[in-house]
Amino acid sequence: MKAFVFLVLCCAFGSAALRGQAVAPELLRPENRTVSNSKQFTIFGGTRSERSDLVRRAEDLKKNLLRELQAVDTWKTPVLIVLTPGDGVRFRQPAILLQVFDAEEAGRKIQLDLAPGTLADRTAVDRGILRALLLEMALRNQKFEKGRFIEPPDWLAAAISVSGSEPGERASLYASLMEGKGVPEFDKFLRQSASSLRGRAQDLHAAQSLALFNGLADLSNGRQRIVDHLTMAEPARDPWHRFAQTWPELANDPQKLARLWGLAMAKLSSPTKLEFLSAEETGRKLAGILKNLEVPGTESGSAEALQTLSRTKDGQFRLARAAEETQRLVFRAHPLYAALVGEYRTMLDELARKRRWGFAKKFQQAEETRLALDERATEITDYMNWFQANHVEETVPTTVVQRLGAPDPPAGRNDKISRYLDSVEKRGW
Repeated sequence: MKAFVFLVLCCAFGSAALRGQAVAPELLRPENRTVSNSKQFTIFGGTRSERSDLVRRAEDLKKNLLRELQAVDTWKTPVLIVLTPGDGVRFRQPAILLQVFDAEEAGRKIQLDLAPGTLADRTAVDRGILRALLLEMALRNQKFEKGRFIEPPDWLAAAISVSGSEPGERASLYASLMEGKGVPEFDKFLRQSASSLRGRAQDLHAAQSLALFNGLADLSNGRQRIVDHLTMAEPARDPWHRFAQTWPELANDPQKLARLWGLAMAKLSSPTKLEFLSAEETGRKLAGILKNLEVPGTESGSAEALQTLSRTKDGQFRLARAAEETQRLVFRAHPLYAALVGEYRTMLDELARKRRWGFAKKFQQAEETRLALDERATEITDYMNWFQANHVEETVPTTVVQRLGAPDPPAGRNDKISRYLDSVEKRGW
């Protein structure tokens, strides 16, 4: 039998030459694994709820990938996602480890190992799953030569990872492109490793990658050519030469390539429409996020219940996911709620990181403000509905009005909702 061959891709700590490890025997038991509907994904380890969530996310990510590429589901290689036990830390395992195992009799398998605590970083896990899916597509036509193969282009993986984002999430992409310094050197961009980038640099690379994807997709037969580029039987090892294999007309005309890419970035950095939610819708979505954090047997919406939730790994994962949802809500929130939603995001993120000091007081104050805002938003909506239904345009006669003096300024209000609105105004929202 051919010896196992593998490639290690460390999405969190860069590339490293580590020895591939098969799934631990205890994780192979039926009660410790979950299989997806398409049968392509098998999740090992963790809790049943963690495996169910990962299975749904993996299938959703695959649907988005196939939709963006306008391709059909013809997978050949299964993907194993392993939630390694706590002792994985002893081996200094990277947070996310992607490997390929190939044997003549057992067949080929792609394995994605997630170190303990990695589930809290939802974005990184999703990127790891997408890389596994792209790797599976890239290996369909490639042949192993002494255990080596060519990885999917980094720019394509980065573009797909943000292509299905909501309008609120794309706001960070717009900001990244506007902060950029124009169109970068293309060959340097192609050779850039997304796994080595952090923070704003990673966001900028993702935005530039999505712009390149959009520009190429708009060409004649564009998406099919992108799929052909991904699934080439003999792709060049150098990223620039590989790009030239599929788009020689652009590689031979740098000015045309720069115009295409620059125009795509301009379109992406100037969104035509970013819909904001109404006050009532914002309040309802925020309430829904908090409701998903309820723990059976505890008082609904209490600070104590959330602090109890933060003491378990599953709870920390749920809190981190809620913090991400509130972050997305901030971009589309009604101005009346924007600052408050930002406060909830900060509180939930700190609680997910087990920072509980002062949480109860802050949360109680935020809840009181939220309920007051909900009541005020309902009153505003009711009034606007009544005004639109009963307002009759009248012709105002032209008269001469003698101004006797400046009117007295209105007396300032000192109720809780007015103080909150004053603080929002001072913060610049």
